Amino acid sequence: EEVFFMEAKSTFVMIMRSLPSNTIVTRRPLRLDRVAEAAATTKNDSVMVRKGIRSMELLSQLQELGIVNKDDNFALLRDEVEQELVHLVSMKEKVIVETQKLEEVFRTIRDHNSWLVGQLETYKSYLHNVRSQSEGKTRKQQKQQILGPYKFTHQQLEKEGVISKSNVPENRRANIFFNFTSPMAGTFVISLHYKGRNRGLLELDLKLDDLLEMQKDNQEDLDLEYVQFDVSKVLLLLNKRFARKRGCLLASDIFLPSYADYESSNLERKQDPVEDIILTDEEAAAILPQ
Repeated sequence: EEVFFMEAKSTFVMIMRSLPSNTIVTRRPLRLDRVAEAAATTKNDSVMVRKGIRSMELLSQLQELGIVNKDDNFALLRDEVEQELVHLVSMKEKVIVETQKLEEVFRTIRDHNSWLVGQLETYKSYLHNVRSQSEGKTRKQQKQQILGPYKFTHQQLEKEGVISKSNVPENRRANIFFNFTSPMAGTFVISLHYKGRNRGLLELDLKLDDLLEMQKDNQEDLDLEYVQFDVSKVLLLLNKRFARKRGCLLASDIFLPSYADYESSNLERKQDPVEDIILTDEEAAAILPQ
């Protein structure tokens, strides 16, 4: 008897999960005889038809055994089937929530890995510098090699997360690009340009020490008037473009903050490096209205 009952319950649950949710037979309270009939008369689905026929046979057997009664719409079996369906829906919702949590953990791990790679590159540059200085050899001062400029579009930097916030109008962004130059080791110039103009709109002189100090103080925004850069992403970009070509990035002191410091973004922002505005305010405003 129990075997028949459990088989009937399992069969009706499988049928209900296969039927479209908007059909009449899926409405509560369930009419199991109609559910079985709907499954048995399904078109182009032999598996569903077999389940429907089997469920009708099980209903008849359970009635003969006196376990269920058609007069109360097979209430005992119906309640069990409905409870099982509710339980499965609840399980599905829990799985969805757990999946979302796991995806968030994955994103955190991925971001942490990117941060660690950036910190490792910075540390390697610092270590190379320390080893070079410890050799104690006197070398003739060589002419500084200017590296760059390396050109990046507004879209590129925004996609890579270097630009964290932009006040440039959408219809102007396609005409905006940035040049990154290193006139000497540990010094960088970021300039904002507009296509068709010979001169840049803005220039920002940066020292590696200043950027590292900003990162140490959890100051994540670097302001270029029309856009804001993410300090950590700028450091990664500079290391990627200039560190290997220089052999090292010169810095008097390098601070490697913890990942908890890296994630923190609620501290007050300190003063950004000074910007050298090449154009007058009227000239710049004519191109990029604030």
